[in-house]
Amino acid sequence: MRPFLLLIAAAAAYGQSLSFEVASVKAAPPPEGGGMRVGTSGGPGSKDPGRWSCLNMSLENLLMTAFDVRPYELTAPSWARTERFNIEAKVPAGATKDDMKGMIENLLVERFGLKYHRESKEMSGYELLVAKGGPKLTESVPVQEGDAAAGGPPSGPPKFTMGANGFPEIPPGRAMSIMMNGQGARRAVAETMEALARNLAFQVGRPVVDATGLKGKYDFLLYWTSGQGPAGPPPSGAEGAVPVAGDSGPTIFTAIQQQLGLRLESKKATVQTVVVDKLEKTPSEN
Repeated sequence: MRPFLLLIAAAAAYGQSLSFEVASVKAAPPPEGGGMRVGTSGGPGSKDPGRWSCLNMSLENLLMTAFDVRPYELTAPSWARTERFNIEAKVPAGATKDDMKGMIENLLVERFGLKYHRESKEMSGYELLVAKGGPKLTESVPVQEGDAAAGGPPSGPPKFTMGANGFPEIPPGRAMSIMMNGQGARRAVAETMEALARNLAFQVGRPVVDATGLKGKYDFLLYWTSGQGPAGPPPSGAEGAVPVAGDSGPTIFTAIQQQLGLRLESKKATVQTVVVDKLEKTPSEN
């Protein structure tokens, strides 16, 4: 009997670890002056692991965070993209980044009445391949301990300067992305092709599978424009005849071909998705 009781106690303790100790959920006020800051701060792995905050976070983003899915892997009400909330939550001591997903899921269940199921769907996707002429990538050089010349990742907040194209230049050594006025820039540091494929999936809104055969880690800088709508892939067998989004710059398809020596080719894929069956617009009281 004792081992059984211990098992129940352990399960109960684990279940408690997947809930915030306390959480305040409030509808975000309308943005002022046409601008709106969106993001999260705190939580496991940060300088403030015991507190997690959300600012102007949509329910769609909370769902994607909880289930670790991309937009095309989630079926939810359209209003989940526009209903935004400010959240202040106390994180249990010792919680991990993986625990956060379960805590956010429980928050959605408890405060928004979330009910969902999972199902497989076949959809159009892409394979990431090496383009004609070969890759244009610089393999990352590992930083050796004590190598003062190589140093490590820059510390402190980044300092930006404006480039000739009117877009902020991302400092070397900084792995980060910037989106502004329909333009995008992304600096990768020691990134695998598998990680690049995952990031491209967000840009094209479809599954992307790495089929480059490249096994290294690479440093690169990528510039593109999102244009006025989703751009299509280059025509099959016509790598030079790729679409561009007006005069503002290359689409993501053109950019990876011209700047990285890679290309995207259409391919069907079976994807595991999360389907929301029930979700309330108004959370229960704090």
